Amino acid sequence: LPEMLRVYYAMAANLDWNIGRLLKAIDAAGIQDNTLVVFTADHGEMMGAHGRRAKNIFYEEAVRVPFLMRWRSRIPAGSVSDACLNTPDIMPTLLGLAELGSRIPQSVEGMDLGHVAQGKSGPEPDAAFLMNTGACAIWEDGHEWRALRDQRYTYAVFRGEGPRNLPRKEVLFDHIADPWQRNDLSADPPHAE
Repeated sequence: LPEMLRVYYAMAANLDWNIGRLLKAIDAAGIQDNTLVVFTADHGEMMGAHGRRAKNIFYEEAVRVPFLMRWRSRIPAGSVSDACLNTPDIMPTLLGLAELGSRIPQSVEGMDLGHVAQGKSGPEPDAAFLMNTGACAIWEDGHEWRALRDQRYTYAVFRGEGPRNLPRKEVLFDHIADPWQRNDLSADPPHAE
């Protein structure tokens, strides 16, 4: 794990440096007011948290990834949101920000959250749906799971020990009171509902 961490942090530092170079080039070209820059990732890295490495699990370290946007003329600098943005919301949000909202197909399941990016109030998703339905990495406690994460809780259902079709297991975390997700509330009577 220490060598992996060293390499991971070196890659993150290099990416940070290169994104900085890109932003400076956009500014130097004078196009920062009409250029939307988006930085995101498809997953985080467990880095030993919960005894795991890699990704493909419902814990915060793996699912709470950055979605950073810069558009100097449209998005207030330094604004922060806790909206439950999910992959299906990206396309309608970008089209909405580009004032192409009328071109969002009716079949799109995501929500345009451009208003959130601009610091305005409006509708937001109630939760983000998360899932993994195949063995994507080495698993210790099952590889098929589904979860919902809202602004306070993460609820996940998954199979038990290994890929042997063992009993279903549930977990519930309050990531405001327990940001490291160490206290499973699924068997706690006050949280039954």
